[in-house]
Amino acid sequence: MQSAHLREHNLSAVLGALQSAPSPTSRAGLAALTRLTKPTVSKLVEELVGAGLVEEGAPVSAGAGRPMVPLRPAAGTLLAIGLEIAADHVSCLGIDLTGEELARRTVYRRIADGTAEDTLALAARLVREVRAEVPELPVVGVVAAVPGRIAPDDGRILSAPGLDWADVPVGARLHELLAPADWPVGAQNDNRLSVLTEIDRRPGESFLYVRGSTGVGGAVVLEGSVLEGVHGWAGEFGHTVVVPDGLECRCGRRGCLEAYISYLSLARQAGLSEDVRLEDLVEELARSSSRAEAIGVIGRSLGLAVANALNVLDLSTVVLSGYLAPIAEEITPIVRETVERHALAAEAGPLAIERSDHLADPALHGAARAALQPVFDHPVTWIERTR
Repeated sequence: MQSAHLREHNLSAVLGALQSAPSPTSRAGLAALTRLTKPTVSKLVEELVGAGLVEEGAPVSAGAGRPMVPLRPAAGTLLAIGLEIAADHVSCLGIDLTGEELARRTVYRRIADGTAEDTLALAARLVREVRAEVPELPVVGVVAAVPGRIAPDDGRILSAPGLDWADVPVGARLHELLAPADWPVGAQNDNRLSVLTEIDRRPGESFLYVRGSTGVGGAVVLEGSVLEGVHGWAGEFGHTVVVPDGLECRCGRRGCLEAYISYLSLARQAGLSEDVRLEDLVEELARSSSRAEAIGVIGRSLGLAVANALNVLDLSTVVLSGYLAPIAEEITPIVRETVERHALAAEAGPLAIERSDHLADPALHGAARAALQPVFDHPVTWIERTR
């Protein structure tokens, strides 16, 4: 490896170790985490501290010997901006290198009632407002979380049925709307971004992640890494067929899981107004006389989709997120019974069905984290900007 590439690699390793460490870490701790020598780590840390990317805490006595100097990513040095475009709202979040929230904006509206251009103009406005809260910080970039399939080559939204969007160049159009700012702007699937926060909580684990939001989707995580698939669409559980020739789905096909347990489908089944907010769905279901029926539909439909996935993937843990998490205790017996009838996984031992409690808005946080990632992947670029 050439020296310049080696330096980039080692700086990235040190900064990444600090990001993932559950608490501030010493130089010796970093050497153990990265398997680099202590002199090498000390040199890299000095470079990162000098560039303002890492900060030192007050020395802490660790008994005999020299006090430990705790290290952590530097607060208030850079701004990364995440967007979430959901069926009933657009949210924007700005974070710094530590992941600390610096500014947030949310506007509620039925996205499918307007045009994609209207929504992207709103998103651009929220980005500017978040930026205006911390005008002194350099912007790393902007990433939008969108509930749809995304073209792997140029980031266009191929289809987002829950928004009634098709062939929308989200990243490119946001970049134009944010001009003259020339920040990197991208778009990713909301579920792929949501699972990043769960991976942080379950380092190195393998699990099936299923999230209820605008639609129903998720991700396959194998030993801490997301399975992408050939087109980057692995984990589209919402379009697993659970009833052949069943209800029509917004994607235009019939019998999809989303046709039975998506946000809008559940609202209709429970006789709720389609104006009910995503964040209020579970609470409104609790008041509905159709709750028991809805819980049964969710459990059986989700159980079939999970059983099919487990037969193919040979996993033993399912993590429920979004509006599925608060009702996990109620639907788990029905999901488990359905899985045991249809999945080979039941023969290998008990299936773990767990809920994700980490964040109320994981897609938004995941988008901001994705916008920040270039700093951890290519720290030399940011070090040179400080010179």
